[in-house]
Amino acid sequence: MHTLPLTAAIIDLDGTMVDTLGDFIAVLQATLSELGCHPIERARVDRSFISMTVGKGTEDLLRRSLAHAWGLSPDGAEVAQALPEALAVYHRQYPLLNGRHSEVFPGVAEGLAQLAALGLPLACLTNKPTAFAEQLLTAKGLRGRFQQVFGGDAFERKKPDPLPLRKTCEALGSDPARTLMVGDSSNDAQAARAAGCPVLLVTYGYNHGEPIEAVPALAHVARLDQADWPALLGR
Repeated sequence: MHTLPLTAAIIDLDGTMVDTLGDFIAVLQATLSELGCHPIERARVDRSFISMTVGKGTEDLLRRSLAHAWGLSPDGAEVAQALPEALAVYHRQYPLLNGRHSEVFPGVAEGLAQLAALGLPLACLTNKPTAFAEQLLTAKGLRGRFQQVFGGDAFERKKPDPLPLRKTCEALGSDPARTLMVGDSSNDAQAARAAGCPVLLVTYGYNHGEPIEAVPALAHVARLDQADWPALLGR
């Protein structure tokens, strides 16, 4: 358990606040179809596949999706050659579908309200591109809770590298040791540990298909509004 009262929180987006698997499926289907991956069912772009690949950034998701669709290695030359065009198509398709097939997880809006009532400044930190994160948070009525929103393109490196957390702490004016990271995956926990931030993990997220309870954290919660925030924050 941490020893200092916590003064700010950083919250992940996909799998933590919003169930975006439906958005990813729709956008990937549109992208793969435009790239000539027919029939689209052959790609088996479904919730199980997406839940194991989402969270490490758009390039990684597309690389693995193309490889999955074509029966190739994600690190192969054919996939690497197709990636720039795939990224261009994906970034054109995503704003058209962003938020249309996703839902805010139960308890998220209430949990954010509880944190706001405690006077905690909040930042959203995600590996999703910043513009898409802003668009989604606005569409779901959550944007007003956050002083800062940073995506995977905001810094030189993405989670699980600790740099985004350290930079987000700087933007919030909060020391990492006093800044709670709230996420759904080992990516979030790894980044938090390396940055020196305590971490809380939700149990309903994606975590690449692995059980999140095996990942050390201050707490594992089934809903954000069921967290004992005063105790966790050291109030």
